[in-house]
Amino acid sequence: MLNLFALTAGLAATASAFDCHGPYFSFYNRAGPAMSFQRLDPALFPGQQSPHLHSFDGGNGLAADMTFETTQESTCTTARIKPDKSLYWRPTLFWNGNNTGFYKVPDKFLKIYYKFGDSGNAKANVSEFPENFQMIAGDPFKRADGDNPAGIKWACLGDNYSRIDAKGFPKGFTSCKEGLTSEITFPSCWNGKEIDPKSPSAHMTWPTNSGNGLDACPDGFKVARFPTIFIEFWYDVSGFDGQYSADDVPWSLANGDPTGFGFHADFRNGWEKGVLAKATADDGYCNCGCGCGNDQMKECFGADNVNDDNDAEFKSCTAKQAFGEDKTLGIDKLPGCNPLQAGPEKATQATGPDCTAAAAAPSSGASKTSAADASTTDASVSESGTEPAATTAKATSTGKASEADAESTDVPTISQTLKNKGKTTVGKAGDGDVATTATKTKESEGYNTALPSLSLASTTASPANTAGGEDDICPEPTTITITPTVYVTAGAVGPNATSCDAGTVYATVTDTTTVTISAASYMVRHKRHGDLHHKH
Repeated sequence: MLNLFALTAGLAATASAFDCHGPYFSFYNRAGPAMSFQRLDPALFPGQQSPHLHSFDGGNGLAADMTFETTQESTCTTARIKPDKSLYWRPTLFWNGNNTGFYKVPDKFLKIYYKFGDSGNAKANVSEFPENFQMIAGDPFKRADGDNPAGIKWACLGDNYSRIDAKGFPKGFTSCKEGLTSEITFPSCWNGKEIDPKSPSAHMTWPTNSGNGLDACPDGFKVARFPTIFIEFWYDVSGFDGQYSADDVPWSLANGDPTGFGFHADFRNGWEKGVLAKATADDGYCNCGCGCGNDQMKECFGADNVNDDNDAEFKSCTAKQAFGEDKTLGIDKLPGCNPLQAGPEKATQATGPDCTAAAAAPSSGASKTSAADASTTDASVSESGTEPAATTAKATSTGKASEADAESTDVPTISQTLKNKGKTTVGKAGDGDVATTATKTKESEGYNTALPSLSLASTTASPANTAGGEDDICPEPTTITITPTVYVTAGAVGPNATSCDAGTVYATVTDTTTVTISAASYMVRHKRHGDLHHKH
């Protein structure tokens, strides 16, 4: 059981940005696992599955599509204050040492601060958050040091809470006795607009002007000044002691970030009306600072409004899974479509059945290696620790294929009609088609996409007749399996054939359909690509 009072003295140093007294209060959320782990993001991807896995704390009214009323339907909360049914979420942290797979790092707890003071601990006039208010701090695509208005920082805490700090993942240790931590500060100056998923940080900023309260907010963001939310996220990494060296950085965030610079957090307001306003009012505001325990919380919010560690609902509070539970232990890939992208360029959102990340424009002074190069290389290493097999039908081992090479990686065009799915094309797609390029790598498997999963595998059949010149070479048979019910086989060319007939075969799937297509010019077009692989 977490002893909050024993921790308070040791953790005071972790809130180095705060005087431990003054106009703010803080509380520990429930110790142990987050309230829920789901690929949801009600702020940026409402009503749908989000690209990466998040760890949620707060009210169990969590859903894919939410309103303020949804938060108030929560039957419990992992926040210390019962009327706080807000949601606080961040990308889930994984251990990825020794290329043995990804393992979710256990949570220890959150410590959440609500600060409403300015320079010199002067009380600032702040407003409670409006209904349906949401915001984000941090940039999930960031992969290098730079502007850091959210004050994101990581730390390994050792004996007596000694610290190794860094803006990204720290290194220089093989154990964090008291835990690995991250911290983040949310903006508090509002322009009066709702969050825009296409530009989620545009409606908020941090108080950077001199002055007090609303005067400290920059022009254009003076509609309201809210309490500043500062959160410490604590992780128990003791289970990984001795499994990495002091030079290793074995951590990865669920958004495909092996650097830690892409850490971010989201907030959706769920405070019962009037509660936060009273706690931050000019008269009688809650000011126990960083040393708030349950007794102080009960003085601020009332004895009936504070969760005790032994409360049954507090201990068991969890949310329903909206899209099914993702595996988080010993997995080959991060949930969703999130190949590791180490930067220093900004990451891009990977898409498609092989989860390819588009190349990002190099940043000033950045390495010439693109984000796409980093992502495919890292994804391949984390998969097996080796380079992709020579039968790979796409240059994913380097990500640096020229335009000519890219042309030579085209696969035979196969079109299928699936019930309620429309026409799907594997290979080149015409206007209006949903295009998916099949590859012979394991990266193309295991992702929950709108398209059927695709896999290509070389057969063990003998090569076809190769008599004649180089341009007349026809391929050995290759089997393409489209899950769930379509089997497409490239047939071997007969001994009397003088050429490889090109063509496209269309089939409507009703139950199980087997289609045979000619070998076409597939091997002719791919011979150079195949030779490149066999030379390595």
